[in-house]
Amino acid sequence: MHYYQLHEELKQLFHQQGDFHCDENLAIEIHKYPFKSTKADGILIGSERLFCEDHQVEFQECFVKYTADTDTLLDVPDFSVKENLDFKIIVVKPNDVKVCQDVIVMFHGLNEKKWDKYLPWAYELTKRTKKAVVLFPISFHMDRTPWQWSDRKMMFEIAQKRAADWKENSDSSYVNAAISTRMEAHPQRMFWSGLQTYYDFIEWEKALRKGVFSTVSSQANIDLFGYSIGSFLSIILMMANPNNILDKAKLVCFCGGMTIDRMFPVSKYIMDGRATIMMQKIFAQLLTTSFAAEPRLNHYQSCELHPGESWFKTMLRYNHFQAEREVRLRELQGQIMSINLKNDEVAPPVEALNMLKGPYRDIDIKVDILDYPFNYTHMVPYPLTSKNAEEVDAHFNLTMAKMANFYLK
Repeated sequence: MHYYQLHEELKQLFHQQGDFHCDENLAIEIHKYPFKSTKADGILIGSERLFCEDHQVEFQECFVKYTADTDTLLDVPDFSVKENLDFKIIVVKPNDVKVCQDVIVMFHGLNEKKWDKYLPWAYELTKRTKKAVVLFPISFHMDRTPWQWSDRKMMFEIAQKRAADWKENSDSSYVNAAISTRMEAHPQRMFWSGLQTYYDFIEWEKALRKGVFSTVSSQANIDLFGYSIGSFLSIILMMANPNNILDKAKLVCFCGGMTIDRMFPVSKYIMDGRATIMMQKIFAQLLTTSFAAEPRLNHYQSCELHPGESWFKTMLRYNHFQAEREVRLRELQGQIMSINLKNDEVAPPVEALNMLKGPYRDIDIKVDILDYPFNYTHMVPYPLTSKNAEEVDAHFNLTMAKMANFYLK
């Protein structure tokens, strides 16, 4: 079976009604478990009060909106988005293993709305490693957004408005209209939604240990997989190692592994130029002023108060907190590997080399740069066409084998 055929079969299986799907031919099971984000209240704008439980500190809301857009579909308090609070955690596993003894948590890329692309990756990794693969949606992504934010007609109108209001804007599209509008209005959402996901992950691990997920052992070792912005979040988790739950974890970065300023997400599929510029500008200002204008953000970026959460600031700009970041990466050098694609324009592989191996290449983290012999992009590493199908199959299998071997070492 070719890659594009595997993708289609898994897609059809995944989108069937119900929370359990099994395919005997593929020898795979998909389980969907309901999950509630219990830590969003107090973190997201729109909470009844903004409150740090750890230090019993309440903050005044100082929501600064950088644009005048008032579209009622998107201009909503983040905490009011109910889809972001109740969603599904998905487990992909071999059907010949009743309870998987280990698990790989997979984090996706920026502005993803469907798991379709990741299904063959999860399938191949679970088949090769016998570990369960958990598809973990980042805050305000996948099924954690209102359906209207993905509606072609509604978002096309917003994209047209963004293009008309700023003639120099590039790559505005209905696909990225929602995230571009919201990120431009308040780039700090990058941190607060990331923090929500960080806490969601911690709560998921607690649920795992209590035996909530019957298909995964409560004693399972946890590994991570991060694609694109998912690798950004995964590296922060590895550096933070909350509650020591990732002591033995291994992380595979795919098409990622660099600081956010060394990624170039301007794309019709990710974010438009206007939103990207605003995001980079605001975080540069916040870093150079030590978050002085944002007391709440400053609180969560204090190494003394929040030693885990504060690793976020080390991943924003390459030249900021570089020494601290590289000390920690050296401690993790046996636990991380990155696979990057030579012609990736969103996540240039040289930037993965610079960050993960250091400017003098003296950090022993493996960065494997591949160049497939067919046309590929950051968004579509493996084309879903019959053309070059054998080559796509071969290089997909080669890449997954590298990842699986690292997890099994």
